[in-house]
Parts: sequence; C-alpha cells; structure tokens
Amino acid sequence: MPLHDILPPIEISDHSLLYILGFMLGVIALVVYFYKLRKKQILSPFQILEQCDFNDAKKTALQFAYYGRKIFKDEVTEARFLALNERLKSYKYSKNRIAMPQELEESIKEFLEEVRAEHG
Repeated sequence: MPLHDILPPIEISDHSLLYILGFMLGVIALVVYFYKLRKKQILSPFQILEQCDFNDAKKTALQFAYYGRKIFKDEVTEARFLALNERLKSYKYSKNRIAMPQELEESIKEFLEEVRAEHG
C-alpha cells in the first residue's frame, strides 16, 4: 500500500564536484601567478648593488654595507670590502642627501666588477 503524503523522489543534479575542481583550479592559478610575480621581483645582491643611485650617498653606503657582505667569498675580497665599507662609514650617518664622490663611486664599481669576474 503506497503512502499518499510523501512525494515520489525527484532527481537533483549535483554539480559539487565541478565546484570543487573549479575552486582548486582557481587556487592553483593564483599560486602560480603570485610565484611568478615574486620571482620577478627578487634581485640578487649583485643586481641591487649595480643599480645603486650614487646621487644618494647614504642609501648607497647602507646598501653596500648590507648586500656587499653577501657577495664576497675569499679573504682578499673581504679585505677590500671592509676597506670600502670603512670609507663609506661617514656617509651612512650623514643627515643631508649628498652625491657620492666620483673616486669612491669608481672604487665601488671596480669592486663589483672584480667580484663578478671571480664568480663568473
């Protein structure tokens, strides 16, 4: 004897699998996008030091002190770095924005060329 108060079953289409796959695909696309974006923005210490603005001696001195420690591998280069860093010490603490002297700018560029030649 059939029950009269219950409706017969109806078919409901289920798209939850598509929703889950779409969500996962979207998350993967965002991760890949941000990874590529981050990869473009990361510069090596060489690139940062080569792009120094020598018109701002304080910023150049601080960047050289921070990133310069990451690029040398032997004692000779370390000694040259420490000598240059000592010459730049007065510019690190200057209040006014001044241009780097040409002689010091050339010394920094020579140091970077020397280190790049050693490391290839």
